[in-house]
Amino acid sequence: MLLFSCTTKKEEAAFRIKGFRYARLVSVDQKLGYKELIVRNPKSLKVESKYALIPRNSKVKRPSGMKIIEIPVQNMAVLSTSFIGMLDAVNSIETIKATTEEQYISNKALLRGIHAGKVLVAGYETGLTPEAVLKAGIPLIVFSGFGQPFPNEAKFAQLKVVCMANYDWEEVHPLGKAEWIKVFGALVDKDKEAEAYFSQVEEDYLKIRKEAQAIKQHKKVICGGLAGDVWYAPAGKSFMAGIMKDAGMDYFYKNTKGTASLSLTFEQVFNDDQQCDLWINAEAPTFKKLFALNPKFRYFHTVKQGKVFTYTHNSNYFWENSPANPHWLLEDFVHIARGDQNVSYHFYRQLR
Repeated sequence: MLLFSCTTKKEEAAFRIKGFRYARLVSVDQKLGYKELIVRNPKSLKVESKYALIPRNSKVKRPSGMKIIEIPVQNMAVLSTSFIGMLDAVNSIETIKATTEEQYISNKALLRGIHAGKVLVAGYETGLTPEAVLKAGIPLIVFSGFGQPFPNEAKFAQLKVVCMANYDWEEVHPLGKAEWIKVFGALVDKDKEAEAYFSQVEEDYLKIRKEAQAIKQHKKVICGGLAGDVWYAPAGKSFMAGIMKDAGMDYFYKNTKGTASLSLTFEQVFNDDQQCDLWINAEAPTFKKLFALNPKFRYFHTVKQGKVFTYTHNSNYFWENSPANPHWLLEDFVHIARGDQNVSYHFYRQLR
């Protein structure tokens, strides 16, 4: 018993997962023989789920009241493109055995897997059936949480398939979303790699943010676009709003509440735009295509000034890689805020 105890403590001391510095909805703690992953509900901040990440073939006693996940996870379903980017950051794309529709994916290795029939494609959460998951040997489904159980979750539980809600999109701090990379690092047993990757992202982000403090004139910014008759814009406490602030931009709706999206009318945004210098995240890659969506865009002040920016020329790449690389997003925004010319953007392009 003494020998086992000493060995376990040495192994545990070899690497302790560092605390989450920005994410408020998740934590990973090293316990004796396993890792405890806790996910909190974004509305109440109360613990929603607990997971025990237990090394494969370990003899450690399974803790009660927790969902059990054997690590490293070798096969998983990820139903958000942002998860693809995070797994790619820790060199674990091969673990993805089911994902969202091909038309929304940028990662070439994952596309090859889909084309070869090695990766299941589920257009919607309900498209991932228990039968298909069981046949593919997938023990874990990671999905974007909205406070509701995953479809057929009870059935999946009977098959010993764990459904894990991910709330990275509800994080408040611009670095909080990226810090969820540590969750994926823990799942594939690459904690050191995930910590190293995030630490570099953090260092670069803070450096760029400090440089942005030299911007004296903060450009007023409108953000978002139309979907039908509704204009969706980032809420004032959202990931995107936080990055705009750190880039030295004066976001028009910065004082609104919430971490998701605002639903606005076209007329309201049209009037607000008259006071703005920049429009970020227009829903078309060129002015011609933008006007085809709605001819009234011609009368936007930001359009007349030619100060409109978008990522829609490569939207799949943006959605996959911006969550894990907020420092790239911040750098793009700083270039836009300063009006830098002849620069290379990571995600954005100025409409022509």
